[in-house]
Amino acid sequence: MSSIFPDLPEILVTLDSIDPRIAIVSLNRPPQRNAFTGEMKDSLVEAFGRLDRDDRVKVVVLKGEENPGRAFCAGADLSKGDFSSKGRYSEDGVPTMARHRDGGGQTSLAAFKIRKPTIAAINGHAIGIGITMTLGFDIRLAWEDAKIGFVFAQRGIVTEAASSFFLPKLIGHSKAMELFMTAKVIPAASPSLTQLFSSLHPSPEATVTAALSMAREIALNNSSISAALIKALVWRGASSPEGQHLLDSKAMFVSGNSRDSIEGVKAFREKRKPSFEATVPRDLPSELWPWWSEVDIVERSGGSKL
Repeated sequence: MSSIFPDLPEILVTLDSIDPRIAIVSLNRPPQRNAFTGEMKDSLVEAFGRLDRDDRVKVVVLKGEENPGRAFCAGADLSKGDFSSKGRYSEDGVPTMARHRDGGGQTSLAAFKIRKPTIAAINGHAIGIGITMTLGFDIRLAWEDAKIGFVFAQRGIVTEAASSFFLPKLIGHSKAMELFMTAKVIPAASPSLTQLFSSLHPSPEATVTAALSMAREIALNNSSISAALIKALVWRGASSPEGQHLLDSKAMFVSGNSRDSIEGVKAFREKRKPSFEATVPRDLPSELWPWWSEVDIVERSGGSKL
């Protein structure tokens, strides 16, 4: 199947044959076990941005193209070189910390900023960036025999892709530190990873099938506006329960008076599937969205250390 974004190398972006409101992004370097490169990063960031802005898309699913090594993503392609800057982020040939932006982080943040539900179908081994790129997704499903490794300390680098932010929030600080400090490669079914995956599946194919089934259910039954607001309330919430109550109240006022809410209640009373017409981003409530201040992460010369 050809990609709907043929200009983006090393990935495939297709629409689900059953529900074309579901976009499927596939890491597409099978001979290299879908190893991550700078080109793949650029393509993923661009694809995630396009899908976020496309009102026709309700759900985004990420998977790896099938390969002999059964890898979702084998990690960074180290055949391309090591992690040193080599002047790529430099002025006059001198690397500058202020300008450097971690490519894994650019990828995971682009996924995190998608305003539609996102599902990662980890249908093979996921090492390093192979697993951390999925932490910005809403839901992760995995093949039970997939090998998972947060191996950064064994490569002499740090936990990239904003994983030191995401992972403790997803599974707790103690489990996250165990994974980071031991840097072991362990099966997806390991107790250390219990809270990271919503479900485990007996084969790579079953993992993708389950992810698409879940995506179709979400696309069919749920309001896109509700999903976007709920995601933002979870990740962009207040710092106290009282503050969250005030934020919830504003979001409830806006959503409760929306056409999707009227349709959702009517469908429930009539015992039928709802027919939601509002789309994201077109119908996001401008009087409320966004309620937070964005951090500027664009590469610049000079500037602060962050």
